[in-house]
Amino acid sequence: MTTVPAAVHRPSSAPHARPRPTVPPAGPGWYSSVMGTGILATLLGRETGRLPFLIVPAVALLVVGVGLLVGLTSAFMVRIARDRSALTSTITDASVVTAWGTVSMGVLSIGSAVLTVVPQLGTPEATHWAVPVDVVLWTAGTALGVVTAFGFGAVLIRRDVGHPIPAWGLPIVPPMVSATTGAALVPHVAAPLGHLALLAVTIACFWLSLFLGGLVFALAYHHHWTVGTLPIPASASAWIPLGVVGQSMAAAQSIAAQTRSVLTPAMADAGQTLADVYGFVMLVVAVPVVAWALAMTIRGFRARMPFSPAWWALTFPLGTLALGTRMLGQATGIGAVSIVGAVSIVGLACTWTLCATATLRAVWEHRRAVPAA
Repeated sequence: MTTVPAAVHRPSSAPHARPRPTVPPAGPGWYSSVMGTGILATLLGRETGRLPFLIVPAVALLVVGVGLLVGLTSAFMVRIARDRSALTSTITDASVVTAWGTVSMGVLSIGSAVLTVVPQLGTPEATHWAVPVDVVLWTAGTALGVVTAFGFGAVLIRRDVGHPIPAWGLPIVPPMVSATTGAALVPHVAAPLGHLALLAVTIACFWLSLFLGGLVFALAYHHHWTVGTLPIPASASAWIPLGVVGQSMAAAQSIAAQTRSVLTPAMADAGQTLADVYGFVMLVVAVPVVAWALAMTIRGFRARMPFSPAWWALTFPLGTLALGTRMLGQATGIGAVSIVGAVSIVGLACTWTLCATATLRAVWEHRRAVPAA
């Protein structure tokens, strides 16, 4: 008769062990945290004129955002140096390649935060170096964003990547972020030709992202509303379409403001009116987008969706809505629209705190679990 070791029976009387936390290594998927941190710093920096005390959290968030950008990039480069497949796998795997859009937007959001927050410190030296830093980050982020947009479009045409999902929008939104942040750089370009060229690039980025984003998100919504619901672990990705809605509102306002230097007063006023009308249309579109995203998020938390870097999708899209509505409210003088922006900023601060706390907890538990394993 074979004797069964006592150790085999021991787990039946032992308490249930907690599942080992899984935290992905440094890579494109983590740059959503850079995006959320950068846009919150930018929004708080924009509000320091009315609420001067916000400069403190704005600077703190900028420091955190820069640290995340440098830290994640350095750690990812170390991974690539040790194993080249760490890079190739993020490019060849269709389920991972979309995350490269977050790298572009992370770089762009930190550049925007630098240009917005640093001049608020009131030192000429800080303002002097804020512009070239943003130029470098905007150039790098825009180049990468255009590559991700066209590259992922080519992937969709040439390969079967499964059913459409909101995450497909991640490589598509970066050009819209470039349109907004690029327009903010236009006044800092002294040469008239360079001024006009940068403005043309921002307009091209706007239409590129709007066209591709409209197609991708229409397919994703059609699938999840008529064919198959969004998986629980991907619940937070329901907020991604809001990114192009809110960011396009901000981009339209930024571009309209900068075209005044190259258009006649009558044409500039017409452009501003067009930007305002577009903003109100997008504000109406945002209502069902937010409603569905909120419903999916509540469903996900009730089903105890596991933590992943995808949780950070709860931050940046909401930040774009806050930015777009604040700019629209300032341009039109309608207080209700500005209030929507203020509420969105508060909501962003809450979701950022949630994601940051969950990330720190997951990393801490992961580090404790590895030696035990």
